[in-house]
Parts: sequence; C-alpha cells; structure tokens
Amino acid sequence: MRFVGEMIQAAENDSIRNDIYAQAKNYGLNTEKARWIAGFLLEAGLLEEPRYLHLKATSLGKQFVSRLPLFNEVLNIEDETDVDESKEPVVATEPERTLADELFDRLGESSKDPMAFGKASGVAFEESIAETFCYMGFDAKRIGGAGDTDVIIRWKDSEGKNIIAIADGKSKSSGTVSHSDISDVAIDMHKEKNNADYVAIVGASFSGDTIRNHARKKKFALITVEELIEVARSSHALGLSLDEIAYIFQVPDGLSKLDGIMEAKRRQMDIITLVISQFRQEQELLGNLSPRDLYLLLRATTISPTLEELMDVFHILSKHEIGILVLVSKASASENSTYMLAHGKSAVNRLRAIVTAIESGL
Repeated sequence: MRFVGEMIQAAENDSIRNDIYAQAKNYGLNTEKARWIAGFLLEAGLLEEPRYLHLKATSLGKQFVSRLPLFNEVLNIEDETDVDESKEPVVATEPERTLADELFDRLGESSKDPMAFGKASGVAFEESIAETFCYMGFDAKRIGGAGDTDVIIRWKDSEGKNIIAIADGKSKSSGTVSHSDISDVAIDMHKEKNNADYVAIVGASFSGDTIRNHARKKKFALITVEELIEVARSSHALGLSLDEIAYIFQVPDGLSKLDGIMEAKRRQMDIITLVISQFRQEQELLGNLSPRDLYLLLRATTISPTLEELMDVFHILSKHEIGILVLVSKASASENSTYMLAHGKSAVNRLRAIVTAIESGL
C-alpha cells in the first residue's frame, strides 16, 4: 500500500495532519484514505499525537521506515528511461479546488492579516468566520462595529431550543493571540447583549497558559483556525449534526469530545465501506450474510469491527430510506439474521437525487 512509510517519513518532525493529508494526494490517495492510514499507524505505535491535530513519528516508526522501500510520488513514479515517446505526455494537474478550499484559504490568510483583501481591520477575518459556520449549517452572520460582537451564530438543538453563540475574531499579524488581546468586559457585554449561551474566540493560534487558564475560567472557547477548518471539513465528510459540531463551544473539554465523535464517525464510515466490499466479494460464493458472518470474516482485518459495530452498520444500511442491504431471514438473535446486498448503484443514485433536491431547496 502506498503512503504508509511515506506518512511516517512526512511526520518525522511533528507535522500538522492536514499537511500530511495533502501530501497523500501525490500518491493517488484521498483525505479519508489518508486518515485511515494515520489511524492504523497510531494504533500500531508508529505515529503519536503530540498535540491536537498533529502527528509525529515515534522512534519505532523511524526504525520501521528506515527498512521500508518507499514509493515515489505518483506524478514521478515512471522512470524517465522507460517512457514510451510514442505516447502522449502526461501532464500533472493540481486537484480541482472547491469553494470550500477557497473559503478556508481566506480564513487562514485573514487570520494573520488584519487588513486582508483591502478591507477594514479584522473585517475579512470576521466575514470568513461567519461563512465557515454557515458552511457547516449554522445561521451565522458578521455583526462587527463598536459595542457589539464580531459574529453571531444561531441554531436549534435537537429539542428545538434556540441556541446562540458569539465569536470574537482576533486577526494578528504575528499569528498569535495573547491574553492582552482579549477584553473580558467587552466580551461579557456582548454576551449579555445578544443573550448568548456560548462565547468563542477565534485566532490563528493562542500563546501561553495565561490566556488558556483565563478562558477556561470564563468559559470562553479558544478555537484556532486550524481546528475550525478541520471541524468544517469533517462536518461535510462525516455528516456531523449541529448538536455534535456545537461541542466546539463547550469548555473545558468540548473539543476533545468532538474529536472523539469525529473519530467514531470516521471508523463507522470505514466499516460501512468494508461491509459493502465484503458483500460484493463473498455473497456469490457464501450466499446471504449475517452480522456474525461479517464479524468472523473481518476480525483479522486492520479495522477489526466489533459485533456491535457491525450490527449498527447493518441496521443503517437496511433502513428503508437506504435499502442497500435487504433482510432475507430473521433470526431470534439479530446478529444471526441474514441479509443480501441489492440494488447498490440504484440506492446510491436515489440517495444522491434526494440530496440534490434538498440542497436545491435550501
């Protein structure tokens, strides 16, 4: 498999996850596959997480990669002496950039340039913060101006209750927000004025323990741009609910709870992929399969899903709204009920059509 040893090598000196995932594209892998490899290497003790959203090679990982033959990047994998001159030359192209990529670039750039894009001090950063929360599904808008918060964020929780958070954007040329950059009096006034449930301070990074300890005491969530982008990307890739994303506002351990939710969702997506793939490979030979069958077939894999995880996935995939797995024989013990894989492509097309219709109405 490509980009296993290469990932360890890329993380030799404490690297940001997103930077490593970006390198994976040069080996023909998408971000989700890179995340899966990272999870495997973490479990194997070849990588470690020195801090949130960072990866670093362990001493064992460095020893391992020193003995491993590494791939060249896909773009350079063909030796020049073996090129068939009769063929059309292959032109390397950059992955197509999305509107989300452009938004996150603006967010990052404006976090370190108060006058970014020719706008008044802090305006571009505040606008980008609001756009990022809108991208995740919140009702967010920039307020700005003297005497009010920078960004107000609204949503309804799972019980229909209106929730409000305010965000104070701190754009600093140094790229670092310190304790002296925060006015408790102003933030408390903004919170009261907007009847806010949560307060967040967003910046490129935060320096020292003083600001962190004070923010914890005041229940202010400190959110770095890197963390906000990671959550925003995951909100789309993993289908996070607003209640789940809202953990980002909770102090002191909301972000770690959200990280746990995202890891669990990534694992569930990996298990879904594995289950569908296994059905495609084994159904013709073995016939209909049960969760227990899949448990026995997959227990030696890297993911090695539990029986409970497989039963959850079978339940999801056999729902009427999805219908890619069809119940054939119901057993008294649900883990022994058998299913068949049916209408895979049509189920995907139906779900895609529903999503398109919903998006058109939003």
